Amino acid sequence: MMKNRCLPCYLILRNIVILLLTTAGLVYYSAELQARANQPNLEAAALRQLFVYQLLNRMESE
Repeated sequence: MMKNRCLPCYLILRNIVILLLTTAGLVYYSAELQARANQPNLEAAALRQLFVYQLLNRMESE
């Protein structure tokens, strides 16, 4: 006859904590990726401003 064995309580709690921490880490990482994707590219914005500035200078000099 086989004995009924179950995991000790600390192993169950440890596994739950590991799952929660992993889930929280993935949520944080995806939020960081989303925030980076929504930030405007500063270099591209500076190039656009420079282009507009050059156009305005050419128009004023004519």
